Amino acid sequence: MDSRPTAKELFDRLEYDVSQLLQRFENIVAIAAKKFDGSSYVDAATEAFQIDVESTALIRAAEDLLALSRLMKELWLFGPLDTLGEDERDVQRREKLEEDVKAIQEALEGGLLMPSLDLPGKSEKSEDLGQSEKPNAQDSEQAEKPEKTEK
Repeated sequence: MDSRPTAKELFDRLEYDVSQLLQRFENIVAIAAKKFDGSSYVDAATEAFQIDVESTALIRAAEDLLALSRLMKELWLFGPLDTLGEDERDVQRREKLEEDVKAIQEALEGGLLMPSLDLPGKSEKSEDLGQSEKPNAQDSEQAEKPEKTEK
């Protein structure tokens, strides 16, 4: 299962977080706007508790927005988040790359890019190796002769 969120999921989460942020702020303002006569401690405690709950929910909505922005930054930098889409230059560049890939594939299939042993640098080296093997064989015989004479 792919854990990357889709653009629709990100947009829905953004809409939800913003609506929660606005709703909680409106609730705090509505509670504070009520006329409080100060006669009952129960009413004061209830309103204080409601404001505390709403402010906690407001903070939570703000934290969710921050987490969402961080996730979107990570997806943008390291993942598949496509914020701008393809412009004309990107389309042309992609098409050019596809043409280049096809040309290289055709060249490989046609044998034009296969490495050969008859390269100019390699043919001289192969001749040098053939000549150098003979002196090495003579050197090894000469190296064996002195060993025999020393014994």
